[in-house]
Amino acid sequence: MYHRRIGLSAVLLTATFTGCQPPKPEVKPPPPPTVTVVRPAIVPVRDYWVYNGYLDTTKAVEVRSKVRGFLKDVKFVEGTEVAVGTPLYTIDKLEYETAVKKAAAELLKCEAQIKSWEAQIVQSRADLDRVNRLGAGGIESKFREEEARATLDVRIAELKAAEANRDAAKAALHSSEIMLGYTDIKAKIGGRLSRTLVDEGNLVQADTTLLTTIVQVDKLYVYYDAPESDFLAYQKTLIKSSSPSLSTQQIGLEVGVGDEMDFPHEGFIDFRENRVETATGTIRVRGRLDNPVLSNGVRLLYPGMFARVRVPKSDKAPTPVIPEDCLLSGQEGRFVFVVTPEGVVKKRPVTVGANVWKLPATEAGVTPPSWVAVNPTPPPKKEGQPPVETRKNIKSVVAITAGLKADDRVILAGLHQVRPDAPATPDEWVLKPPAESKK
Repeated sequence: MYHRRIGLSAVLLTATFTGCQPPKPEVKPPPPPTVTVVRPAIVPVRDYWVYNGYLDTTKAVEVRSKVRGFLKDVKFVEGTEVAVGTPLYTIDKLEYETAVKKAAAELLKCEAQIKSWEAQIVQSRADLDRVNRLGAGGIESKFREEEARATLDVRIAELKAAEANRDAAKAALHSSEIMLGYTDIKAKIGGRLSRTLVDEGNLVQADTTLLTTIVQVDKLYVYYDAPESDFLAYQKTLIKSSSPSLSTQQIGLEVGVGDEMDFPHEGFIDFRENRVETATGTIRVRGRLDNPVLSNGVRLLYPGMFARVRVPKSDKAPTPVIPEDCLLSGQEGRFVFVVTPEGVVKKRPVTVGANVWKLPATEAGVTPPSWVAVNPTPPPKKEGQPPVETRKNIKSVVAITAGLKADDRVILAGLHQVRPDAPATPDEWVLKPPAESKK
């Protein structure tokens, strides 16, 4: 009985204390995250085909000697760029100078013979005239006349032979002078030299020994293979052009090499192969571009370099563009997050077009013009707090060809705080191109 009373008292006491405890406070959900959003800027954008290719020289020359002889002198610095007519090598001249002197002496001999026969012809004509004046019409007079006439004819024939020998001597002298000139080997084109393949003192064979090579570098070709579907679209672009002749139309292209972020080298398409390669379904296309000298006298581009080629598909058209930092990637491809007018985050798949702009590399201390995102209504600065950020420099801007409208609010900053179909508070900024970012 005693234990039953104690147990009842404990139950009553516990109930009393439990009824006196205050209720637990209701847990409130955290406020929606604040994210920076921008609306796409609408700017003229041109769409492109992009290919991989390589650079090649427009001209290449193998330097060989036209004469046989010992190499006497190498007159160039290997790997340098030379102009047309620059001396490169010298072949030993002694043998060819001797041949020139011999041919010149033979020419002088022939000219002396001509003068001798010309004088004898004058004498023969005088003898013939004297015989004709003194002759009485007899047999002896007729014999003398025939003899004098025959002598004149022989001497005229000898003069013609001497003149022929003179012409042959002139030709021999000219040939010897040409061969002597071949001992000075000069650049046939302007371009960059390779290393010399033959050193001084070695015997060089005519038309056989390769001495070095020259490749033209001020103008280059770029070769790439375009799929036949792209080529058909390219042909249709030509047909729509106002040019009266397809053969005279030139479509521009842009080339980038190495770590270049863009396609800074401009050129044009100058050749298309006459058939599609059936094994690959592609056609070989060639472009031509200049390779200007940089400020330090060096050319950036080299034959054989890997190149990225961009060919315009059409004229520029108004297109939405956004910072590349807005883009995310998933299994379904590229997408962005947008904030709806109701304040809900939505995942939006997009089709990415051409790269519109990238922040260029500059020297230290130089601030290049840039796309920026600007806060049009910054909050007031609080005392003791750092200034509020009102401007973001954009590193890269890309075109969006499908998936976005001009009034969409695309999340630029705060992507790590959001998830699809969750609420978010948009802090709307304005995207401005470089020309407007200074205003």
